[in-house]
Amino acid sequence: MTTCIRTALLATAAALLPALATAQQELIFATTNPEQVPLNQGFLIPWAEKINAEAGGALEIDIRHGPMLANHTNFYDRVADDVVQIAWGMTVFNPGRFPRTLVSTLPFMVESSEQGSVALCRMYESGAFDEEFTDIVPLLFAEFPQSSLHLNKSQTDSFAGIAGKKVITSSPAAAAIVGANGGAPLSFNITEQYEALQRGAADGTILNFTAFPAFRLDEVTTDHLVAPLGGAMGMVFMARSTWDGLSDDAKAVLEAHSGCEASRGFGQFIDQWEQGAMEMVAAQEGHTLTHASEADVQAMMEKLGPGIEAGFAERVPGGAELIETFRQELAAAE
Repeated sequence: MTTCIRTALLATAAALLPALATAQQELIFATTNPEQVPLNQGFLIPWAEKINAEAGGALEIDIRHGPMLANHTNFYDRVADDVVQIAWGMTVFNPGRFPRTLVSTLPFMVESSEQGSVALCRMYESGAFDEEFTDIVPLLFAEFPQSSLHLNKSQTDSFAGIAGKKVITSSPAAAAIVGANGGAPLSFNITEQYEALQRGAADGTILNFTAFPAFRLDEVTTDHLVAPLGGAMGMVFMARSTWDGLSDDAKAVLEAHSGCEASRGFGQFIDQWEQGAMEMVAAQEGHTLTHASEADVQAMMEKLGPGIEAGFAERVPGGAELIETFRQELAAAE
């Protein structure tokens, strides 16, 4: 009887091994955004579903939405603590951890998300961000479009409209632009901006249009000056320890949908998203959308560009070299 029981137990354990191995390859992916956000519906969900379909059981991505598991500020810690295994996040919301990637926030440089996404990916592949990415493996890079100026009930057709206004910024470069034009730069998290604008704690914000549908910022802004005031870098990534623990088959299917060409596709999607969001805002009653003149942008570049770049070079180790590398990769991507 004992021998029979032992044999049965061994057979049961052997049968469970494949299931256990499969379970170990299940990765929770936190998008940090509500499910209906265009970023999720238009790109991240199809990306994960395609990987699952091609994985043949070697990998299963369990995509989770909303801020419960991870949010816009704690996404890195949730991955590091293995609460989730993959996350989407913007490095501008965690600047102390990713100072080198803030080269992506410099104004007047990037022409499209596609161009910037490829440039950032190639910088990563060349080792430009190694010091900050020791413990993570990026899968996708995204350069978000250049931010524009959005004011609430304050029409403007030039940068002079910033004077005397309290304007939310998310990077030192944007803060420098606001200060140089006589405004007061403020710092509010993206989830706090609606209330700040609604209550008058802020008069405006510097942001790209992709944020408007998800955070309903069209309800608390009226006047928009489209200008190249700096972007931001987002990424889909996982912990290096989690990556190292994946099977070769799981790594292979992830690699097939990661890297610079996949980031190019990500950037193309974001460019379309930005255009659609801008058209949505412009079509609404009570909204005025003006494009900054080439002369105004050129004057702003000449006035502030050198100082902004010098400030970045001073704050960030190897900052001057990062700027030059970014410029070169942008030219190559273009």
